[in-house]
Amino acid sequence: MRKKEGKKVKKKGRWRRRAAAVCLAIVAAVGGYIGVIFGYVGTVEPETDAVTTSTESAIYTLDEFKERLEPYRGLYEEAVLAHADEPDSGTYAIPGLEAARTLTDNGAGERAMCTGMTPQGIAVSEKYLFISAYCHTKKHNSVIFMLDKETHDFIKEIVLPSKAHVGSIAYDEQNNNLWVCGSRNGIAQVNALAMEDLEAYDFAENWEPVSFLHVNNILDIPRSSFMTYHQSFLYVGYYSTKENSVIKKYEVQDDGNIRNVPLDTGGARARRGVAAEEDLKISRFAQGMTFLGDILFLSYSTGIMPSRLAAYQVSDGIRDFTNQMALENIHLPYMLEQICMDGGTMYLLFESGSHAYRYLPGIAVDRVLKIDIL
Repeated sequence: MRKKEGKKVKKKGRWRRRAAAVCLAIVAAVGGYIGVIFGYVGTVEPETDAVTTSTESAIYTLDEFKERLEPYRGLYEEAVLAHADEPDSGTYAIPGLEAARTLTDNGAGERAMCTGMTPQGIAVSEKYLFISAYCHTKKHNSVIFMLDKETHDFIKEIVLPSKAHVGSIAYDEQNNNLWVCGSRNGIAQVNALAMEDLEAYDFAENWEPVSFLHVNNILDIPRSSFMTYHQSFLYVGYYSTKENSVIKKYEVQDDGNIRNVPLDTGGARARRGVAAEEDLKISRFAQGMTFLGDILFLSYSTGIMPSRLAAYQVSDGIRDFTNQMALENIHLPYMLEQICMDGGTMYLLFESGSHAYRYLPGIAVDRVLKIDIL
């Protein structure tokens, strides 16, 4: 009996070791595949014959996208079914994921087609929806795509005067300016574009980038990763993977620019933004923020892990908006970037539809989604 029992124990041990080996092999294969995506695919741009910015969804038809999104029951119901009577069921195909007109440097004339645009920021005005994107291979200038908010039609690309990450954009409805996160020589910036300049801009006219109305260096945070405009303040935060981060507040003055002082850099237009004294403390991996009344929403994401949308109560004296202070957490598909509010509707932008990430396991979201909060 003891010999038989000993054989059974040995067999169980062998099967456990084999099962563990198979699991390790699967994990290694998946990890290797993901490593190839992050380490190689994002460094190469596909060839293209396109001569204009792509305007159709890059991966799925609308019906295919609905089918892929359906397992996310709450999101599917709020972002698709609730807007069934609207164009594209309330979604917006992200332009430029297949090809985008831009420049190869900051001067005029070096126009090119980029197939590595990665969406980052979203903002909504009364008439338009704006999406910022940067070239993942760092070969081309960053852009802002301008869409008709009502019809969802693509209007034009706006080529920016740098290759900055443009992690976020924000619309100031009081001064009719569009704010853009940027950087120059490793220094964080927040720069403004006048709406009248955006409406008049035509890239094909001279093949030149747009010019900023206001340029501000931000020296009290390492980078401007995300921002929003709320009640005459521009809120600017930065993405951190190792530790909690902060959000800075910059008061917007009567001239439409944030409070600032001259910065001695040899450039006449260079200014340094002056932040309000209080900082808002947030947790790491924050990607976007927006306000609805006295509720602050923050979006969090990292890699292929599910994204998270968190809500916080805002009141006088509260400066801590870290994870433990959240009123509610909602899990969403991975790679959620910026969020923004338009009345009681929240717009969600994901970067997973870009060429650099669309081959990862799971759903790649190649459309802007919107959900009604009120």
